[in-house]
Amino acid sequence: MKPQHLFISLCYLGWLLLISGCTPTPETAATVPATRAASATTIPAPVASPISDSPLLPPSSTPIPTPLPTLSLAELGATYTAQAAAYTPPPTPRPTSTFTPRPTFTPIPGPVWPILFAGGPCVAGYSICDQDAVHEWGWFQIYSDGSGLRPVPQLNIHPEFQIQSIRFSPDETKTAYWTWSEQGYRLFLADLDNNNPLELVTTPFERSALLGGFDFMPETDCLVLYWRFDINQSREVEKVSVEQVCPDRMEPQVLDIIEFPDLWPRFAHRYLLSPQGDALLVAGLDRDYNTYLYIQELGVPTPPLLLFSSEDELVRISPVRWHPAGQSIEFILNSYDSQAYDKATITHYVISRDGQNVETFLILQDAPFGLCCGWSPDGREIVITLGNRPPEETGIYVFNLEDATWRQILQGFYDVRPPIWSPELP
Repeated sequence: MKPQHLFISLCYLGWLLLISGCTPTPETAATVPATRAASATTIPAPVASPISDSPLLPPSSTPIPTPLPTLSLAELGATYTAQAAAYTPPPTPRPTSTFTPRPTFTPIPGPVWPILFAGGPCVAGYSICDQDAVHEWGWFQIYSDGSGLRPVPQLNIHPEFQIQSIRFSPDETKTAYWTWSEQGYRLFLADLDNNNPLELVTTPFERSALLGGFDFMPETDCLVLYWRFDINQSREVEKVSVEQVCPDRMEPQVLDIIEFPDLWPRFAHRYLLSPQGDALLVAGLDRDYNTYLYIQELGVPTPPLLLFSSEDELVRISPVRWHPAGQSIEFILNSYDSQAYDKATITHYVISRDGQNVETFLILQDAPFGLCCGWSPDGREIVITLGNRPPEETGIYVFNLEDATWRQILQGFYDVRPPIWSPELP
């Protein structure tokens, strides 16, 4: 064959290979068709190669492309699903607060009392007003008829100290409050202006959870503290050390150590000192959510007296109060229809101190919510807070025990500390 004929034949053969897609390529594991692939379902991870001393290629070199491993459709779908599940959308700017709390003035017969609470307005743009819908909060006071809403700046102390709970002396001249900071919890005593507060107790975090509460000892500036024993132990009873601290005597004085056989230590319980300072009332739950109410005479070597109990896990006692003479106790029993706690039967109980006399008064059935949080000084009304609801329903209410009616005195305000009846604050 002549050389020119051989050249033409080779060119023709190359053209046929090109248009037929049969350009020969070395086969790798990544290019084997699925019908010919081996039974292995995983692709081996690439082996790392050491990097040369010089990261630059010689000018005359030509890089050789390395085939990338391919994934099957099933593996690709699984990878995409995992990435979608782990995806966190970037934060969106939270709406600015344009909602103004709406106090509702309602003329009422009888005395009008101040109510203290901590909270903030519900932010516009939220259908449910909960803690996420409140960007800033502080301490406020409002009257029980819905008038006189105003801030209480002396309680908005340094941002590093947040007041967790607060009490007032029986003569309404002193206040005590329990604060949180990065250093631990602290208990302060001050006048109503909160000038020159005196620190009575400082406790580290590992012990701070054990303070069950505190009250003023009547007719003194001393405080009575309820220290719970180690709640992380496998103890089946609540054990409490009742101690007194005073401004002129910082060393704690142990008044009593009490064991309550049914109360489970891992739950928070409510402690309330009698008006005479000689007995302690405790309301709480056992590990099965059964409700108990005990009274213990301080300094008396007798076990606590059980005043009330219920094995219905949908029953809650709140609120509780001593009668001024200290010879009887009254409380509200909320019996809920379900664990949604949206409907309740409300019953008023009055029990003598020795547990011998019990009176009950059915107040409401199918109430839209139960009652909390505290009794008015004259015992006629109960202050209530509602949250995790639409903004127009969220706020502070006052329930009248005499005619079983409630009124909303503040709308669109979420409470981060429950309301309490208080003296007139400066």
